[in-house]
Amino acid sequence: MLNRRNGLNKVARVGSRRSVAPSSLAAIRCYSSQPDPNDVAILGGGITGLATAHYLSQSNPNRKVTIYESSPRLGGWLHTEKVEIDDGHILFEKGPRTLRPAGNGSLTARLVNQLGLEDETIFTMKTAPAATNRYLYYPDHLVRVPQPDRKLGFMANATALANTFTYEPAFQGILGRLALEPFRPARDSSVTDESVGDFFARRIGRRLVDQVMSAVVHGIYAGDIYQLSMKSLFPSLWRLEEESGSLVTGLLQNMVEGAKVPAKELEFMMAMKQPYPFGKEFRKNFRRSNVFTFRNGIQQLVDTLEASLKKSPNVIFQLNQEVTDIKNTEQNVELEAKSSTEGSTSKHNHTHVISTLSPDKTSQAASSMNRGFLKLPVCPTPTVMTVNLYYRTPNLHPSGFGYLIPLGIPIDQNPERALGVTFDTAYAAGTPGDEDFVGPMQDTVSNRGTKVTVMLGGHYWDGWSSHPSNDEGLQMAQSIMERHLGVTEKPAAHSVNLNYNCIPQYTVGFEDRVSKFHDELSLRYSGRLRVAGNWVRGVGVNDCIRSAWDVARDLDTSGLTGLEYIVKPKQWLTVKVKKS
Repeated sequence: MLNRRNGLNKVARVGSRRSVAPSSLAAIRCYSSQPDPNDVAILGGGITGLATAHYLSQSNPNRKVTIYESSPRLGGWLHTEKVEIDDGHILFEKGPRTLRPAGNGSLTARLVNQLGLEDETIFTMKTAPAATNRYLYYPDHLVRVPQPDRKLGFMANATALANTFTYEPAFQGILGRLALEPFRPARDSSVTDESVGDFFARRIGRRLVDQVMSAVVHGIYAGDIYQLSMKSLFPSLWRLEEESGSLVTGLLQNMVEGAKVPAKELEFMMAMKQPYPFGKEFRKNFRRSNVFTFRNGIQQLVDTLEASLKKSPNVIFQLNQEVTDIKNTEQNVELEAKSSTEGSTSKHNHTHVISTLSPDKTSQAASSMNRGFLKLPVCPTPTVMTVNLYYRTPNLHPSGFGYLIPLGIPIDQNPERALGVTFDTAYAAGTPGDEDFVGPMQDTVSNRGTKVTVMLGGHYWDGWSSHPSNDEGLQMAQSIMERHLGVTEKPAAHSVNLNYNCIPQYTVGFEDRVSKFHDELSLRYSGRLRVAGNWVRGVGVNDCIRSAWDVARDLDTSGLTGLEYIVKPKQWLTVKVKKS
């Protein structure tokens, strides 16, 4: 029986909005003068921090940029491990493994071009099994998610879809529920937010949520679908129900009249459509691909960013330096940094600071300006364990991207509390000339076997005082492989990685909490301290790059915090459907 945290899966009602600021503003020392942003500190050396430094240096090569990173390495969650075995090497991804070309991926493509990585890019084509075959595990076997296979004809696809909707327990009844969705009542106008699970349970039934949709949420957020905010994660669908009273009706209207998108997103889309000097082959393959990565793994992106930034005399790296205090003074922003190797502290002055840290860590560093920052928990961040496994025997799983595990699976099929398994041999060629891929080879083994990553924990581990050891994690992953896929072979190589507090959870009420955080930042720092990262624009790598691009582009605009897109009312514009 699933135990949910009290209150978070309930709808949020309209209520009074209280500021955490003291009633007497006269007591606040707030300096509103805005010096030119010519000396910027960036807190955090992950993908967001490095990309922010790149865009700041690109817009003004004379601007001084200092990156403070508390650990000895840069790159954050983008971490690729090269493992040598008898006949070559293989790559294990400890965090994200691929990027998508859609949406913010167009901005990432430009970054790839700017860094000279076009020839290092590996594209998985839309016709590849990794693009067409995605699975759920329910209730005791793999189920292919219904979608057309470009390599099959119309009749073969129609038969496969009919069989899935008719005979697979996970999808039985879905068509009937969708047909009835327009006749279900819309939410009460007093509801200001609701969990993703409760929203879809109202619209199409709890069974589909527990058996299918919760698995998708596991794959993206490692989170509980009954806690994550519908308004924050799916704003377009949230608006559709409000305006049309039904998702199906609203989507049909969009097909006829055109879809509505926020004005800022439309502006971004138009900017990305402007001519750009991509290589001809890169442009063609980018459009034909489903996902992409790099010859040396996803870490090659941050490694190349680091190398590029180190060529600039105005970019300084401060590794093993944790920023513990951020003070706004009359002339500048004063940082206090603590060395993680020596334990000593030092003070540094900058005109502006951009924090790419989690909101909790930013709050801790800003708490000397107002202790109320510590009372603003914006979003929880669960811990996820990834276990990389490499087997000598090839094809130990069906062809495809991998499978996700929903909440509704029987406990005896998932006692390890796994989130899913990715088939890592699916996004890079095993042999030269494989038509499903374009680009260089990743693994150099002469006869490549089977490579997978098992994902464990996430919201299942919320509240745990301790986590599995590496040996326990390995045993759990092997147990899952044996029970779900019948794999009894001992892996030839493995890597166990415990990623603490890695994925921000946009839980119910997220926008209201962010709004209070925004108000405090604006009040205490007057635009001198801004934020970016995976809790601002989305949790994906492309989203982090977009967040970096936004905060760097807007730095010359005074008084901003980096949270305006979340807290300011959105203007929705209709994008007309082109008639052929």
